[in-house]
Amino acid sequence: MLNWTASDCIICEKSGGRCGFNTSTYHFRCFCPDRPHLWSCKPEKNHLKLILATVIPGSIVILCVIGFFVWRRKRRINDAYFLSRNVSSDPSSKSDIEGGSLYFGIPIFPYTELEEATNNFDSSKELGDGGFGTVYYGKLRDGREVAIKRLYEHNYKRVEQFINEIKILTCLRHPNLVSLYGCTSRRSRELLLVYEFVSNGTVADHIHGDRAREAPLSWPIRMNIAIETANALAYLHKSDIIHRDVKTNNILLDDNFCVKVADFGLSRLFPNDVTHISTAPQGTPGYVDPEYHQCYHLTDRSDVYSFGVVLIELISSLPAVDISRHRHEINLANLAISRIQRCAFN
Repeated sequence: MLNWTASDCIICEKSGGRCGFNTSTYHFRCFCPDRPHLWSCKPEKNHLKLILATVIPGSIVILCVIGFFVWRRKRRINDAYFLSRNVSSDPSSKSDIEGGSLYFGIPIFPYTELEEATNNFDSSKELGDGGFGTVYYGKLRDGREVAIKRLYEHNYKRVEQFINEIKILTCLRHPNLVSLYGCTSRRSRELLLVYEFVSNGTVADHIHGDRAREAPLSWPIRMNIAIETANALAYLHKSDIIHRDVKTNNILLDDNFCVKVADFGLSRLFPNDVTHISTAPQGTPGYVDPEYHQCYHLTDRSDVYSFGVVLIELISSLPAVDISRHRHEINLANLAISRIQRCAFN
């Protein structure tokens, strides 16, 4: 049996090719000057459409990606040199070594004074450890007691958190928010933030930490903590700011058990003309709003969800996450919902 494929040599010759026979495949072929083709040396219109449909959108996507990375790099460089730009054109910029200059309206502290205030960042002065740095107790030369946050690394991300916290706190004034006294200068070896010292630890310490065993919080105090924390969050939301890390470890207490909400490194300014911000979820496990976690939609309701977890902690004295609990109740929010549904309020 003999099989062969016929070819229309007229189409081939009109397209500038030479009609011939391929002995290896036993097919008639149109031999083109630049490339072999089955019937014609002219590219088919469909092929051209396919090429254009692929190349043009692909080029646009590549240009957009390149533009995005250029923008991100420029932004990071701008953030990294924020302090330098702030005073480089100021003839009195030398004064930032001795203090006296301002960033966003807050004083600059000499690194040497803060080093001295913390006894060279002695481990015995540590007040706590957060996601972005260690906090130390210190006493300034003017006698003020302060909490000094020492950021872990002097890199782009830490500079961004450093600047963000300064921007947020300099525009806020509320009795239930911690006050920012100042920061280090651009010439400092490390990024340091100086806050008012809140002497009585965190709510977490008092409800399921070391202080809980000494003297458990009474119910009226817990109620007051809930009310003052709610007041602080309402003020933030009215100021178009989302805290993004509401938890009992970030709610400080003074000697009278009055609330001071702290740690604004993750906070975001929220534009008035939008319903949400699309951003990768950040926060502490057990407190992160599930809708924010699943849909990447950040709203002030994300803070309200976290505050709800704080309320359950105040009621139960249980931590927000505990892997020793039943697998469906590791998260305190799930435990609370389960007990409420079963009317097991006790």
